[in-house]
Amino acid sequence: MTPEEIRAFFARRHEALARHDAAALAAGYAEDCVVESPIAGTVKGRAAVEKVPNLFTTAFPDLAMEGHEVLAVEDRAVVTTTFHGTDTGGWLGQAPTGKRFAFFVVFFYTFHNGQIVHERRVYDLHGLMLQLTPGYQIGMQAAHEYRTALDRALMEHELKIAGEIQQALMPRLQRKGTEFEVAAVSVPCRAIGGDFVDYFDLPNEGFGFALGDVTGKGPPAALLAAELQGVLAAHSNIGGTPADTVSRVNQVLVRIESRFATMLYGQLACGGRLTYCNAGHNPPVLVGRRGIRRLETGGLILGAFKQATFEEETVQLDPGDVLVVYSDGVTEAFRPDGQDFGEEQLLSCLSANREAAPAVLLERLLGAVHEFTIGAVQSDDLTALVLRYAGL
Repeated sequence: MTPEEIRAFFARRHEALARHDAAALAAGYAEDCVVESPIAGTVKGRAAVEKVPNLFTTAFPDLAMEGHEVLAVEDRAVVTTTFHGTDTGGWLGQAPTGKRFAFFVVFFYTFHNGQIVHERRVYDLHGLMLQLTPGYQIGMQAAHEYRTALDRALMEHELKIAGEIQQALMPRLQRKGTEFEVAAVSVPCRAIGGDFVDYFDLPNEGFGFALGDVTGKGPPAALLAAELQGVLAAHSNIGGTPADTVSRVNQVLVRIESRFATMLYGQLACGGRLTYCNAGHNPPVLVGRRGIRRLETGGLILGAFKQATFEEETVQLDPGDVLVVYSDGVTEAFRPDGQDFGEEQLLSCLSANREAAPAVLLERLLGAVHEFTIGAVQSDDLTALVLRYAGL
């Protein structure tokens, strides 16, 4: 199926869901389909799948889907959406609370012959249950304040140490090779972050680099980011292609339930041949005398599908070309009024400073972001890498 066909497919499903038409929803599945969800468990076959929506519509008769985003590549798709409704029927045998709620859902689909053959669902069940809980026993809070204060102090101390370890794993700010110069920086929004960036010396005098963004924030994301760095470092000397390396990283991440990451991994060979694989990451910007282009070839986000395949592309760099890889914390940095920094300002800053050394360009880019967001709290990690190809 083409991406357009997949998007049309989900538009029809959206309409069927709005009608609570279980039969129309089930018609999109293959007879031997498999659906995995934390509520219904593993369900096999179209007839069994048709019964699953009743688990929700019985408890929440006004259940509705609020918008959806579709990421489609070949025969696979990732759909994110938010469901909302009212608990008028009682959830999982509990008495109805009459409360309004909203919860986030991620769907992972695999298609064959225009039908769903495998689906995996990830719900924010913790958030849903909190919204439906009759009371939070606020009166008990005072009794735990002292203990909470002690725990918080210990946590802050441990996070400080973890942050120092994470920064030690970062590569040196600047690196200079025979034909290139590179600089990178990562500024976490908390004591520790889920972004990572690293450099690798490859066989035959090649140079590898990676920049990734793990979903979530705090210790879990930071721990996973460190693990992915270790996997990349272990495979950097094997001599595999970027697509092979990204595939290996995906095999590690897919074993961890509900944890995903985006990543750009590139290899620069002598003579300026840049081969890269983009696993669902923001397309890096290549600025040079041939204009501006984005590096988009790759595949889906890491950790979504065990059998995911990844592609790579080789680009010939010209002397003076500048590559900028960044996390979404850069373009999605918000001002107090809610406006984001955006790609337009990113490109404007890069065009104005493309002749500067990588470290200087990086400093000016982050300076522009900080100036733009004065008065707002940093809501995401800021990570960027700038590579300039000088030629022989």
